[in-house]
Amino acid sequence: MDRFKFGILEDVLKSDWVDVFPRAKALGYDGVELGVRASTYRASDLWNDEGIDALGRRAESAEVPIFSVCLHTFWNFTFADPDVANRFMAKQIVFQAIHACNALGIGTILIPVTNPLGLPQREAAHRWAYETRAVASQAASQGIRIGLENVGRSHVVTGEQMMELIDTVDNPNVGAYFDVGNAQMLGSNSVADIHCLGERIVQVHIKDPRTDRAPCYVGDGEIDLEGCLKALIDVEYAGPLVFETPPMEDALSTAERNLITLKSLVESAGRKPNGSAKT
Repeated sequence: MDRFKFGILEDVLKSDWVDVFPRAKALGYDGVELGVRASTYRASDLWNDEGIDALGRRAESAEVPIFSVCLHTFWNFTFADPDVANRFMAKQIVFQAIHACNALGIGTILIPVTNPLGLPQREAAHRWAYETRAVASQAASQGIRIGLENVGRSHVVTGEQMMELIDTVDNPNVGAYFDVGNAQMLGSNSVADIHCLGERIVQVHIKDPRTDRAPCYVGDGEIDLEGCLKALIDVEYAGPLVFETPPMEDALSTAERNLITLKSLVESAGRKPNGSAKT
């Protein structure tokens, strides 16, 4: 079995939660990630049992599992907010996501570590640790992992800072959802951060941005993807690599091209075609 599986966020395919499964399957992806936004989360299939059942049927029919759920809602409802009502709503969203993921057999919830109000590092870190602890036990009881993602407008930038947050939460089901592109664009070192986080990496986002923000294909950006892949192999990461890349002019052909490129980079990073590490 190959070390890595390859997933894709539905936005990357310009798809909704109906089309994404057959499209991902046709392109050769192993699974999908579903993004939940603040403007539509209450109307999404994850927020009612009928919708949850429908999602399960679509995934099963296409033979494409849902690897993870990404809570984009945390750009509006964040654990860093001084407003207690806002933080309460953020927790309720996580609890509902846990319920849905448990029903669907989804193993990972991505929570971006947002601090959109720009609160001081110490204040934001305290709130994030406290509130994450409050949801972590429920996730752990259902066997679901929470992956905290390194994003912009955050008090957490480096691998060391993310590890400090994870250690403070102190729950084995809470780890890092590591974005190789975000790390470098935020001024950190993606390869060093992977080695720092090691076994606490829950899942990985793949993107290859440029500092001028011009959209480009994987392999044409400024990220040392081969170095990141080597580092992931070094720390024995064996989970999904999920594309969060721009769709360019044609979303489907772009997703197909990017997948081919990444698979080639995986092989170049030190893996044989059958998935075993070179010796």
